[in-house]
Amino acid sequence: MAKLLISFSRQNVCLGTGNWLFERRQVMRFEWLALMAFKRLTVPGDQAWVTLEEIARLPSWSGRSRHHIATNVGRYLESLEANQIEIVEARTRWAGPYRLNRDSLSFGFDVPLLKARKLLQLRHRLTSFTQRDELIRFTFSFARAQWLLFQGRLIRQLQKQQTGDSAYERLMQMSADRSYRINLRLLACLSAVDVLYRLGRIRVARQTLLQNIPLLRRTPDSSLKARSYLKLAWAYQRAASGKRSDRAVEDALRKAASYAENSGDRDSLGLLSHRTAGHLAKKGFTMEAVSQFCLALEAYLVTGNYDMVQATCGNIGSMIHRLGPEYYPEARRWLLLSITISRWMRLGGDNAHAVIILGKIYVEQGESSRSRWLLQRAERRAERAGNQVNVADVKMVWGFWYRRFGTREQQIGTLVSALKIFRKITEFDLAEKERYMGQRFPDVWQEVLEAAEPSDS
Repeated sequence: MAKLLISFSRQNVCLGTGNWLFERRQVMRFEWLALMAFKRLTVPGDQAWVTLEEIARLPSWSGRSRHHIATNVGRYLESLEANQIEIVEARTRWAGPYRLNRDSLSFGFDVPLLKARKLLQLRHRLTSFTQRDELIRFTFSFARAQWLLFQGRLIRQLQKQQTGDSAYERLMQMSADRSYRINLRLLACLSAVDVLYRLGRIRVARQTLLQNIPLLRRTPDSSLKARSYLKLAWAYQRAASGKRSDRAVEDALRKAASYAENSGDRDSLGLLSHRTAGHLAKKGFTMEAVSQFCLALEAYLVTGNYDMVQATCGNIGSMIHRLGPEYYPEARRWLLLSITISRWMRLGGDNAHAVIILGKIYVEQGESSRSRWLLQRAERRAERAGNQVNVADVKMVWGFWYRRFGTREQQIGTLVSALKIFRKITEFDLAEKERYMGQRFPDVWQEVLEAAEPSDS
């Protein structure tokens, strides 16, 4: 399948063959395609559909009637089909919604995504600090609630405990918190319902689900809609028997099936976003990688995959720290969240990545003792797990520490150790690591290369 280039400079789409999609510049058609591409990159696939209302907000479409927009888009689809170019799918040709029929690695822009958003005059910025702040607050509180659930602290025992934290109270507070997006609030509500089921409060669980129907209707996440109706079916099934109950259960199951079929495998979609982020990071698209990691994190929260939740928080922190010292406070929050969830859930003992990056940040901030303690901790964890990539990474970061607080000989020694370990790992992109180390340690790199070579004797 040919790769597409969404070119804002030409306001056209270039196919992998080198041919342009339009014979001449067609601004309205281009903005429609660019909007679909932007959504395909920035939200899960089942939420990447573009409506007529969204098209109406594009710069060149502003002020046009719904009928005019629908007619134009329908004609564009007919033109693509006539030329056997299958890059757009539509649920209905003349009313939409529409979606780009390509995965996120099959196309690209000739401008950064943040600039593309500005040129399309889209309302919400791609993974803005506000959005990431919302996600990190939610992830911390949600993971805390799950930890409380695992500890058996479902509700406060009023006779014994006038204050304190409980899974149910925390989740219900999150569900009512309007600072969170609709889909996150619904996720908290569904988890609160799980607590009610464990407590045997079936009627309250059903009432909670019914009271939150407005959240259900407004969320764009098909997998959450499916889960909501499945829980409602269970509440009806447990509450009573008979024809009336059967009809309610079957109606809920039919709705759940419809949404489940459209949502896809959420855990696999999360892993897809995770791997896409790693690929984008390797190519140097840091903010785009952060956006994909955020999509992955939301998917893992939905599926309850806390091993990947803690790993993804660490990856987001690692990506954000690459943006420079002004981003270190946010990066530190993500890294500490990863470490905290790992400790709560007793997961991630095989991976010291978050601790390594946090240590590196403290090195660059001049905190000698704190950074040394973290790097020693990371080194012990990596060696205990036998994670050779982590062992080499932490030795490489010791290079930053020794450059600032140690001697040149210590710096060269630890970098030689790191390089030798990297070279022993099979099927590993050694060139990327050598390129990075050469760029970050230019003063000693030649000596490191010479010392790492095997002696003739």
